[in-house]
Amino acid sequence: MKKSRRISAGVLTSVVIGAVIVCLLLALVIANLFFPVKYFLAFVAHGEPVEKGEMRVTFIDVGYGDCTLIEFPDGKVALIDSGDGSYEHVNTVLTTLNKRAVTTIDYLICTTVRSEHCGGFAEIIKYKTVTKAYVPYCKNSRINDNYYSFTQALKRRNIDYSYYGRGDGISGEEYGYFMTFLSPTSYINEGGAYDLMNSEPTPVNIDNASAVIWLEYQDASFVFSSDARKDAFEEIIEGYNLSVALNEDFCAVGGHGVKLPECKFVTVAGHGGEDNACTAWYDILRPETALVSVGKNFAGCPSSSVITTVNNFAETYYTKYNGTVTVTCKDGETTLSKEK
Repeated sequence: MKKSRRISAGVLTSVVIGAVIVCLLLALVIANLFFPVKYFLAFVAHGEPVEKGEMRVTFIDVGYGDCTLIEFPDGKVALIDSGDGSYEHVNTVLTTLNKRAVTTIDYLICTTVRSEHCGGFAEIIKYKTVTKAYVPYCKNSRINDNYYSFTQALKRRNIDYSYYGRGDGISGEEYGYFMTFLSPTSYINEGGAYDLMNSEPTPVNIDNASAVIWLEYQDASFVFSSDARKDAFEEIIEGYNLSVALNEDFCAVGGHGVKLPECKFVTVAGHGGEDNACTAWYDILRPETALVSVGKNFAGCPSSSVITTVNNFAETYYTKYNGTVTVTCKDGETTLSKEK
């Protein structure tokens, strides 16, 4: 008669632990199909969207990079840039979007091919619906790895996109807001910033092809300067002065024209870098508030000379020291809050 064989306690424990591990791994794989497990903390964040008639502009702290969330008074949303694509900063962007109850990005805007601006887009659009994207006219999609990943993600997700140029923009007629591109000029213009970038993609030419954007609602007006340099700013000023001389609206969208001297908020170009300095730009804008999106870097940003120039006109905030900065506009009143 055969004796029964017993499984030792040690073997049984190992089998149970192994089974539990396999089950957990399967559960994570299945869960990840519906929920981004690696961004778990970002997706447990919850909040409320803006109220109708309220506009909220959030300068998200993504270190040495740019990312701005705009919640329009009609409920639509724009995301300008996305940080450098590091896990930490993508997680920050997704957390902010979820705190604002953003599920759909109506306007996704990439202001430059530089990695610290476009690096996070490929990840973000995995988890958020994008209705329309605005991208620079760059013939070489492989100009860097982050930009290439972004363009491929747009194609995989079948997201509608177009190339922007001066005078392109959007407007919310019911609430009277508008956003328009001040620079660069259209990609069909020969000899323009896009031509220079595509024929010779030097740092100067890449920066001067950056999008400079105007946003206005009620008494609040913003300029987002991206990485533009002196040549780009001087071209905008020249175009504006010509429009004024001819008594024409500058970069009009939805019946609204831009008046540069009425700027209230400006982002300091190139994270405050010396290469992006342009005193004439601040002379014509004369902003009340300036925002420097900057973190640890080896580029000498922000430059003390640039900050001295900006401080002659504006109260200055830095994401490096103040964290995420939010400007809320409602009923003609504007309030600013900072994370720290």
